[in-house]
Amino acid sequence: MLSYSSWDDNLVNPFSSTVEPPTVEDLIEISFRRAFSKGKSLKRRRDRISSIREKEIRRIQSIADTISLKLESFVKNFPNIDEIDPFYRELLDVLAGVDEIKHSLGAIFWASITIKRISRFYYSSIRRESDPDRMAKLRREFLGRAASVLRRVRKEIDFLRDSIPKLRDLPDFDTSSLVVIIAGMPNTGKSTLLSKLTTKKPEIAPYPFTTKGLIIGHGETSIGRVQFVDTPGLLDRPLSERNKMELQAIAALRHLRGPVIYMMDPTETCGYSLDSQLSLLKELMESLPKLYLVALNKCDIEDGKFPEAERRLEGMRIRALRISAERGDGLGELINELERILREYEDGIPSLGRAP
Repeated sequence: MLSYSSWDDNLVNPFSSTVEPPTVEDLIEISFRRAFSKGKSLKRRRDRISSIREKEIRRIQSIADTISLKLESFVKNFPNIDEIDPFYRELLDVLAGVDEIKHSLGAIFWASITIKRISRFYYSSIRRESDPDRMAKLRREFLGRAASVLRRVRKEIDFLRDSIPKLRDLPDFDTSSLVVIIAGMPNTGKSTLLSKLTTKKPEIAPYPFTTKGLIIGHGETSIGRVQFVDTPGLLDRPLSERNKMELQAIAALRHLRGPVIYMMDPTETCGYSLDSQLSLLKELMESLPKLYLVALNKCDIEDGKFPEAERRLEGMRIRALRISAERGDGLGELINELERILREYEDGIPSLGRAP
């Protein structure tokens, strides 16, 4: 069993602290409320017209500043899409679309600077006025135009408000560390193996197009810390049955640095034939270029096609190890081989799309 040490602080989803922008209605309500409460607190000046002029300018300035500050702050604090790790960038593209997010951020920034520009026009217009009614009319015009600008970007604001919670729910990975993906058809023993490789109870994290999410465990190997990921509902059925978005969610895993342990059940008690298990392995090796370590599970069951599985894997130039994840048979050899493969990743980028 691999040991565990605490290093959760290094696991960062770049969107974990991203907050949604305010709704159009909230922006209008908050800015208008602040503007008129400030206006009431202004001290009266001896010159009545100057006092009214100052009050109207302050109202416009307060509304413009409140809206612009909130919008600019949101855009500024959104993670830089061009600088985030490729794994998260690809998942962003799956969940929302990189181009759509950039467009929406651009639209919100446009609204911010447009409202500022409009406010400056009305500052100047009111300063030239001496009629209080005309000043009030200009202020109402500004309010209408500011609200109109916000409504023009309502679609983009609503889109971001819908997308950000999904991005916040993405799993936390330390993308600078090694990640071992455990794949294979259902009931082949993936979760049992995960529990044997880690000492801390695995956590479940949402992942696009999976109903169960990813099951993530952490451990320490002889070469350092490693993350282990079980992928129920993701890497457990033929890729030909996937749609384009599901395939992209799977492809994002290629950005995680580390190998795949592919679990097979030669006893076929998992409910899947040896042929179908080998077929999925071939598909994964083509679509997810990584080093593969194949574990032939349930070796404690006598009735099994272990020799046939080993012969066919040898024909594919793949070495397989017999294990019993439940009893622990062969796990020592499996861990030794895994650590050898992990050293290849630590020493440099290995030749991908093959088994050791």
